[in-house]
Amino acid sequence: MTKNIEVEQELESETEETEEPKEEPIRISKKTGKPVRQMSEKQLEHLRNIGKIAREKKKELSLAKQYETKAEILKKAKEEKEQKLKLSKKKYEEELETLEVPTVTKKPEKKIKKKVIKYIEASSSESEEEEVIIRKKKKDKPPPTPKPEPPLQEQVSKQNLRQKLQDQEAASLAKLMMPSYF
Repeated sequence: MTKNIEVEQELESETEETEEPKEEPIRISKKTGKPVRQMSEKQLEHLRNIGKIAREKKKELSLAKQYETKAEILKKAKEEKEQKLKLSKKKYEEELETLEVPTVTKKPEKKIKKKVIKYIEASSSESEEEEVIIRKKKKDKPPPTPKPEPPLQEQVSKQNLRQKLQDQEAASLAKLMMPSYF
């Protein structure tokens, strides 16, 4: 029961406090030393509205900063990806250089067989006349070898250029076909 009585007394004291008008202490200006004028309800409401707007702008600014940091992170990631691509291209080119490309070796030329024909004439003197005849065999010409294919990078670059050209042609045709209202 004592608890109930204490609770009732607290409630009564609270109601008495609420019934009495609260007097705010008079504020004094630090610069002039005069009492500061109380703001009207309209001015207080205006301050509240401006506070809401300021908080919203602050949130927007913080979001903008977050987006900027995200954009910077994405740019860095993109740059890292490009660097990795460049490194992989360099490694690929080095591997291509280190690979032994079969070179076309010329076959050693066959020695031409010389046929020696000796004519011996019976004459008063016992000297011999020799005649040397060299006959060359006709060489069979091998069929013309096809040109070696250009390296892979050149093929890819040519293909990319062709694709860009086709895209440009398609875009110009699309512009030509579009109706103009002006």
